[in-house]
Amino acid sequence: MATTEHTINDALAQLLRGTRRAWRDTDMVGAEDTGQLKGSTARPDILVVEPNVSPVVIETEVFPATTVESEASGRLGAQLKTTGRKILSSIAVRLPDRLRKKHGNALSKDLESATDLEMALYTGSSPTAATRWPTSGWMTGTVADLSILTQSASVPPDVIDEASTSLVNGVSEAAGMLIEIAKGNKEAVHKISKELFQEDGVQTRRMAATILANAFVFHESLAGKLSGVNSIDELRGKKKFNKTAVLEEWHKILKVNYWPIFDIARRLLEHIPVAESKPLIERLADTADRLLENQLMRSHDLTGAVFQRMIVDRKFLAAYYTTPASAALLLGLAITPNHTPGNTDWTNPENITSLQIADFACGTGTLLTTAYQRIGQLHELAGGDSEAIHSKMMGHALIGCDVLPAAAHLTASMLSGAHPTITYDRSNILTVAYGKMAHGNIALGSIDLLDDQKNIEVLEVTAKAIGGMGEKEMETWSSLPHASFDLVVMNPPFVRPTGHEGEKIGVPVPMFAAFDSTEEEQRIMSKAMKRLTKGTSYHGNAGEASAFLVIAHRKLKEGGTLALVMPLSLMPGDAWEASREVLTNHYSGLIFASIAGRGSEEMSFSADTGMGECLVIGQKDKKGSTRATFVVLKERPSSTLLGSSIARQIRRLIRHEELRTLENGPTGGTPLTFGKVVVGQAMDAPLPLSGGFNLSRIADLSLGQAAYQMANGNIWLPAMDKTNIVKIPMTTVSAIGTVGPYHADIDGDSKKKDGTKTIRGPFNIIAVPPDTVPTYPVLWSHDAEREGTLMFEGDFQAQKKAAANQDELEAIDLKAAAICALASHCHFNQNFQFNSQPTAMQYTPRNTIGGRAWTSIQLSDDDHEKVLVAWGNSSLGLLVHWWISNKQQSGRGNITPNVLQNFPVLDVSALTLNQLQNGVKVFNEICHKKLLPIHQIAEDPTRKELDERFAIEVLGLPKSLIDSDGALELLRMKLAQEPSIRGNK
Repeated sequence: MATTEHTINDALAQLLRGTRRAWRDTDMVGAEDTGQLKGSTARPDILVVEPNVSPVVIETEVFPATTVESEASGRLGAQLKTTGRKILSSIAVRLPDRLRKKHGNALSKDLESATDLEMALYTGSSPTAATRWPTSGWMTGTVADLSILTQSASVPPDVIDEASTSLVNGVSEAAGMLIEIAKGNKEAVHKISKELFQEDGVQTRRMAATILANAFVFHESLAGKLSGVNSIDELRGKKKFNKTAVLEEWHKILKVNYWPIFDIARRLLEHIPVAESKPLIERLADTADRLLENQLMRSHDLTGAVFQRMIVDRKFLAAYYTTPASAALLLGLAITPNHTPGNTDWTNPENITSLQIADFACGTGTLLTTAYQRIGQLHELAGGDSEAIHSKMMGHALIGCDVLPAAAHLTASMLSGAHPTITYDRSNILTVAYGKMAHGNIALGSIDLLDDQKNIEVLEVTAKAIGGMGEKEMETWSSLPHASFDLVVMNPPFVRPTGHEGEKIGVPVPMFAAFDSTEEEQRIMSKAMKRLTKGTSYHGNAGEASAFLVIAHRKLKEGGTLALVMPLSLMPGDAWEASREVLTNHYSGLIFASIAGRGSEEMSFSADTGMGECLVIGQKDKKGSTRATFVVLKERPSSTLLGSSIARQIRRLIRHEELRTLENGPTGGTPLTFGKVVVGQAMDAPLPLSGGFNLSRIADLSLGQAAYQMANGNIWLPAMDKTNIVKIPMTTVSAIGTVGPYHADIDGDSKKKDGTKTIRGPFNIIAVPPDTVPTYPVLWSHDAEREGTLMFEGDFQAQKKAAANQDELEAIDLKAAAICALASHCHFNQNFQFNSQPTAMQYTPRNTIGGRAWTSIQLSDDDHEKVLVAWGNSSLGLLVHWWISNKQQSGRGNITPNVLQNFPVLDVSALTLNQLQNGVKVFNEICHKKLLPIHQIAEDPTRKELDERFAIEVLGLPKSLIDSDGALELLRMKLAQEPSIRGNK
């Protein structure tokens, strides 16, 4: 006899109970229970009711399961008979038909090992307002995946968004009240700022209000659970809801635990004048009430997101907010049942509590909290109890550092919130010293962790450990030794100590400009930074993030896991070369993830950074890596559910060796899906011995595969059969020509230690007066209108600098002669704005000095330079240009002079005389015709003409490639759709 769905549901509910400690009571996960819903005789297949979060209904049906979705969505908005709580999430599950034939233990074993359960999540307040996840199709997975989905469903995303808005509004209003208080009592606000180690300002007041709101939320959640602690309503009922009464309740809580949450909040509230405190605490209490309406106080998504909107020193500390969805993706890749930090045995509590997990730039703690949540889930899926190990995890396993006291407090409070009723003796969330100390020494925050622990001369590092029962001074080095960590997860600051940002805003060294440090302090800190990073992979042009990579590398033990959010330029950027070597030589199982998104905000895994980012995951291994997995998402994950789903797919594809490879020809990457929607692609690829990792921000990975083939001398485009590959001679720029000087060597100045200027470049770059022929023509800047053809004149002229004496005059003449000797007709667009500029290379009628925007390339003669320019602007040449370029910025591809040395180009020196003459003819007949910007390449008649003529007359390609439906036409269409080319257009 076929097994009934009722029996299957009983077996499924029993398995689910074993996946989470809170569900092991049968009252928490019930199957086929009647009378659970108010005013209804409906019987949910499985009902999960856990304290503090929303109840979740699971409706199941054996395939084809024609009614399971309507039944699941139909539960939304229903209320529980016992508590009145609303059903805001429900899950539809399609079960495999084979389960009908299983009984008893065989049924349980089949369910337990099944990998083909199909799931869809519904969220909303009613069936008519339901949102389906995914929008179409199904998520496929195991009972463990269903358990984690159910846990996620208990905190519905729509409600989080609504509550976040509510918290923002409440905090903003409370901060406004602090502004009013400041008008009559500046000393009170000054004391609040001092508690936070910050100057008074709008963001400081918002931060104070956020911390107070956080305390009120925890106060309400703890009332009734801790003996003698009154809720806000109880205080109101006793007519004792005032500052004194609230502080009294917080003192009661502090006697039990929660120092990270309530001590700083208590100190802030104590500084509020009694006469003006009533409206403030009323507003904060009302905000807490609204947040707790749907029992969502356990969601770190709320406090983390809001806090990061308000964090101070945002510009210089770059403490941007890692979204919970991005954190779920990163930690889902870093921590899995089969790929674990420290080879963890998830069933063994002692094995788990002995882990060392650190974030040395913890900010609001989103990454550290997500890591902890993930570890807790895997422990409970294996039958463990995450609550039982909470005290040891807080006291030993979880380490976080930040220069902002409030950020460290919030991180500790979010970690505490995982199990709010469990006390602990201490925690390792450290406020690390930064700037000039009282004793006169200079500290660099977590950067000081680069010290070798023995010769601490200039720097003295202190840290305050925020413990469960209080706070105490702690010597950092005793807690954070090198080569001792199982997992380092970070989204570090991206600020550079160099560059133009500081000049624009009058700050000498932006990396060290936080906390109002003086110019002299900044320079001392910069000097200390150089000492600490000497001999490492840190590079000033890469920025502070490259120093944090060094920290992570030093702190990880062999076999430890690295999980970082980094600037996208880590993958292709010239300044990151040494960092890539560290990863290649010392890590295995490398995964790099980027986002193809068009706008700058769409390219990051963090909120508000305005720059491209990538995820980096690897395991420290002396053997290093020769290959890596590259992931390109269409957009940043919009939910933790999607982030987790993508991570599971990537790990499964790697485990089963199902990834397509870069070398296999232009077939595209392996799709990553969410239901029926393709959300990205993944690919296995070799790691180059030097140079960039080019598989970043490429939406259509078949273009990457085609570019890889092109760089290796094969024209193998999408839609071309392997048997039709055409060989062409390819080389590098430096093999056939000479790359011109760096722009600072043309017109730059240097500084001596005493601050006086010395001449670096022999020329001043000046405008060309009307009706004047320049002696030293220069192609210096961009003008999209002028650059619409393959040939145009230089836009400036070089004038020798005046010399102070005969020696200086001779030095200027020598340098000027060297620069002029590198002048050429051929110039390379090193800052190519794809969505506004048409030319990747250009030709000047006169030998011209290349400048800031255009780097000169000098070949053996004019004809070779003309043919190289024609090649560089053909779709084939543009494909390689786009492939090699650093696509950090929206719609732009940068290639520095250093990278240009090894840039792949057609070997024009290997062409026959007939090919060369034909190439010159093609150039001469097209060079004055207007071209369109690259994002319009598919509709550009001149580009099409250039492609066809160069392909046939120079390269001798078959006519089939240039037909209206041929491979070249398809290439142009594909390039035109790439987000990194189109940008926001």
